[in-house]
Amino acid sequence: MDLYDVNGFTVTKCKECSLCFIREMPSDDFLKEYYTVTNQNADVKTVYHDEDNVKNLNYAYETSANRIKEMLKLNPPIHDTGAPRLLDLGCSLGRFFDFFPDWDVYGVEIEEVAGNIAKSKHENVFVGDMKDADFEKNFFDCVNMQDSLDHSNDPIAVVKHSYEFLKEGGFIVIKVHNINCLLAKVSGKRFYAIVPPEHLTYFNLKTLKLLLSANGFEYVNHYYDTQKLSLRTILMRISVTFPFFTPIYKAVSKSALGSMTLRKNFHDIITVIARKKV
Repeated sequence: MDLYDVNGFTVTKCKECSLCFIREMPSDDFLKEYYTVTNQNADVKTVYHDEDNVKNLNYAYETSANRIKEMLKLNPPIHDTGAPRLLDLGCSLGRFFDFFPDWDVYGVEIEEVAGNIAKSKHENVFVGDMKDADFEKNFFDCVNMQDSLDHSNDPIAVVKHSYEFLKEGGFIVIKVHNINCLLAKVSGKRFYAIVPPEHLTYFNLKTLKLLLSANGFEYVNHYYDTQKLSLRTILMRISVTFPFFTPIYKAVSKSALGSMTLRKNFHDIITVIARKKV
């Protein structure tokens, strides 16, 4: 069932499982070119990588890292030896690794500039598509995906690879936007996360559970992420949904108010944790 036309793409919904996705799924070559050319919205990139917002991103990273470390401490994978190993799929600049100083960290990043920056700090970073990464099987204690699975044109393949990479009893952690939240329902096609060809699949708790269980994982837990966001980031997202806010967003971005930090949890971000079946 087709829902929306956005940026020249059709967002459609499966009537049986409720998964939402882009009907005209881009090819691997298209996505490689897209992320290489850096033709993303300049305002969005500036907002997410400015100094103030990096502090807010680090809050999310630290919260997630603490959960992962506590989870593995209580439920270590089978054949657990040596330093724990983390694979971060969609590692961007590699900032998440800073919260795992005693772990062996590995990453994958499709965007060449960000990937090379991460690789300059951590040698075990593969710059390319998640589906092309070739790591040892039964090797990792945890595979992490923060805001990355919904960028893939084949999330099933990514989850299958993750299963192969994980030790028995290892954990997969997936954080994505929740298409079933009230904000998404009210916003419709203007929901800030509906931005093809960047986000290609739109999950909810049901579809994440289905994806994981169909590929050898057992569900463990889920939570809705509380975020720290600068006022400029919040207004940027509002302006995507309601364009008449754009002048306000631009004005505030240039003022000290733009750096003000607020907490929000609209259940628009969901993290699901599952374990490779033993």
